[in-house]
Amino acid sequence: MSRTDGHDLRLVPVALAAWGGSWIGTAGWWPGPAVLIPVVAAPLLVAVVAARVRHPWVAMCLVVAVVTGVTAGVQSWQRHESPLTRVAADSAAALVEVRLSTEPQLREDVVVARGTVTAAEVRGRRIEGSFPVVLLGSGKAGEALTTLDNGAGYRLRVRLAATEVAEREAALLSVRSVVAVTHPPGPAQRVANDLRSGLRDAVSHSPPDQAALVPSLVVGDTSRIDEAMREEFQATGLTHLSAVSGANLMLLLAVLLPLVRTLGLRGWWVRGAAVAGVAGFVLVCGQEPSVLRAAAMGTIALAATGAGRGRRSLRSLSVAVLVLCWLDPWLSRSAGFSLSVAACVGILLVAPTFRAAVALWAPGWLADALAVSLAAQLATQPIVTGLSGQVSLVGVAANVLAAPFVGPTTVLGLAAALTSAVAAPLAAVLGWLAGWTAQPIVWIARLGARLPGATWRWEATAPGLLAVTLLVVGVGVLLARWLRHPVGGLLLAGVVLLAGVVRPVVPGWPGPWQAVFCDVGQGDATLLRAGPGAAVLVDTGPDPAGVSACLGDLGIRRVPLLVLTHYHADHTGGTAAVLGRVRPELVLVRDGPAPDWLLVAAREVGAEVRSAVPGEEVRVGEVTWTTVAVGAAPRQPGSPEDGEGSAENDASVVGVAEVAGLRVLLPGDLEPPGQAAALRSAARLGIGLEVHVLKLPHHGSARQEPRLFAATGAALAVASAGEDNDYGHPAEAALRLARDSGMAMARTDQQGSVAVTLADDALSVRPQR
Repeated sequence: MSRTDGHDLRLVPVALAAWGGSWIGTAGWWPGPAVLIPVVAAPLLVAVVAARVRHPWVAMCLVVAVVTGVTAGVQSWQRHESPLTRVAADSAAALVEVRLSTEPQLREDVVVARGTVTAAEVRGRRIEGSFPVVLLGSGKAGEALTTLDNGAGYRLRVRLAATEVAEREAALLSVRSVVAVTHPPGPAQRVANDLRSGLRDAVSHSPPDQAALVPSLVVGDTSRIDEAMREEFQATGLTHLSAVSGANLMLLLAVLLPLVRTLGLRGWWVRGAAVAGVAGFVLVCGQEPSVLRAAAMGTIALAATGAGRGRRSLRSLSVAVLVLCWLDPWLSRSAGFSLSVAACVGILLVAPTFRAAVALWAPGWLADALAVSLAAQLATQPIVTGLSGQVSLVGVAANVLAAPFVGPTTVLGLAAALTSAVAAPLAAVLGWLAGWTAQPIVWIARLGARLPGATWRWEATAPGLLAVTLLVVGVGVLLARWLRHPVGGLLLAGVVLLAGVVRPVVPGWPGPWQAVFCDVGQGDATLLRAGPGAAVLVDTGPDPAGVSACLGDLGIRRVPLLVLTHYHADHTGGTAAVLGRVRPELVLVRDGPAPDWLLVAAREVGAEVRSAVPGEEVRVGEVTWTTVAVGAAPRQPGSPEDGEGSAENDASVVGVAEVAGLRVLLPGDLEPPGQAAALRSAARLGIGLEVHVLKLPHHGSARQEPRLFAATGAALAVASAGEDNDYGHPAEAALRLARDSGMAMARTDQQGSVAVTLADDALSVRPQR
């Protein structure tokens, strides 16, 4: 190993070995003692042999991989073979003592927090130790959970649930009630809690978007970020600004350190200010792994921006990766960690070249902003595409435009937090200023996300990711040349603008279509074509990304009618974003009171929300929706006991949609009792269930009513499910029942979104892949 272009590469393979070893060690594969000895001994033997043949770096990498893998495996084994994990596998009720390590935050209708269980009483047995857990609460329990302080200890009544073996936490805790406070937060944590609360109070009188973004950007408090804003930031590549990241710290220090120098301070005073800035960042944002990772990566990235200082930064990054993977091996599986490392690599290796090119004709501040944004965006794009299946074409421009506002917002927000305890009026002024320095970021995200070509759908397969990686390399080479001249910068801006304004074309798909079953992962979202640029949407999938991509691919700008079959998250996760994007006039829901989040979101866009009525017909353009059945509302909707249970499933709205002659039966998540009830309702109302297409109930679960399949006489059955999902959907029993009923099969987990058309009595099925 040697140095290349002034960068010390010698520790890079060692860091990668530690990363790989930690990833393998946390995979949940734990060999028995008889297998462990050869597993450890073989690589060590190879290392010894490599050392004897003068390959010390190979030996070091092997040793590091083995050591980190074994230590990570031991930690994972201790965590997931603990007494608490074993009783969690049986969904046992327990009385636990837990110390919170994060602030409880509301995510849709569930409150989420993390903590450490120190003792548990379950089934007459007391378990003691230190077990990291995730706490979940909804309804009254969720309201109680939001009042708990980070760092404090509590005694809670909970229902335990198991986690996946590759996860950091030993168990999931569904909170039933808060029994008592066992100890208050420590002094440092109490100060941090007060600062976070003070910041929220300081921006409480600002407009809602500002009041949501400032705490999120400054201290990682995302509780006020709604789905519409989350989608806008994702579409424009600004997601890292709606949560704590290394970029936040980097920009904070980039503003703080020049300010210190303008005061005439030099040398160790500047270094001391930097250390104080990092310490304040960690204290206020919290000492959780993501914040510590952001602090490490942000500090390293900042070191790379100065002339000459970046030569050793790659070595520092390698050491940081090595240490972080050693201390917290689960970071090796974190998407945030991968993005942080990739962004740092881009800033270290590519940004100096971009900056030198732009500095030939632009001021230094613009060169810095453009170089860092371009380098980070290009370096992280393959990972982002792998996670989201999208390429953001406006991300570079959005990051460049937003960068000048991030530093001032962070500094003003942190100042508001620090002054809130001693001078609330001054904190309110600073919070107001922080809000208005953040407002341009909101405008940039909103405008960019509304461009027709803001995001392009991209296959997250091995060939697709290889293609986007090669494309990124090619773009980087071109940019290094173009950016040397102002004309090149203008050409780049023109290309980005043109790409954003022109709607992307998916070659050959969907063609003419009447119904599309969107690939939204493990969930449901079905579009029925009502006319040019308009559709009826049935369910919105588990999150905004999938349904938004489907709407974009099909060029849908208006959804006059939205049908939510029931309130499970895999059918409603993208609702808030859809409401903000296409502003439906009517939202049909199941029986019973609608949840507050839906009523508030619908009210903001002027949409009417009402329960569907069996037998009613709603006509929207070329679509006629006929409600076949609406099950009885669960007794306790949204309660932990309801979960993903059959009561909510059987409350689904069932409908037959007719689109220019094509008939589709959409039964939600009906279980066999609900399917039988739908048959009775259809017979009572005289509604024919003969259709061309049947969407398999409940994603094709094993529990089906054969009479429903027989009644439809469908030629095609569609299973809407996520690839490699944990539920086994679609089940072989459901697929066999569909085949035995004479239906062809289409599956979104294997074929992507599925477009269906009826022409001349012939059914045409066009999968996206």
